[in-house]
Amino acid sequence: MGAVCDNRLTMPDASRESGDEKLAELFAEFRGHVVSPGGAAALLGLSRKTIYTLCKRGDLRAFRSDELANATTPRWVYIPVVDIRDYAAKVGRPIAHIEKWLKN
Repeated sequence: MGAVCDNRLTMPDASRESGDEKLAELFAEFRGHVVSPGGAAALLGLSRKTIYTLCKRGDLRAFRSDELANATTPRWVYIPVVDIRDYAAKVGRPIAHIEKWLKN
């Protein structure tokens, strides 16, 4: 029998020696349970434009990179998965298995 291939995704260990400190703090606060606006749109079955509208209205929290981030730091926007879960329940569109995602 041949070698076994493990195709699971692997995540390198985070290094705090460089990078975006604000992003590292966000991931630590929410234990990595954040998604992009596109990810939130896919989970809720909405458009990204609608997700941005929900963020502006305060229905979802959006955490953003600093406006004046230096050229070596990418800009980003992330939404906590817990906010997506709560909004989905509020509007009667619960997301299957989302509690499993939040346990890790």
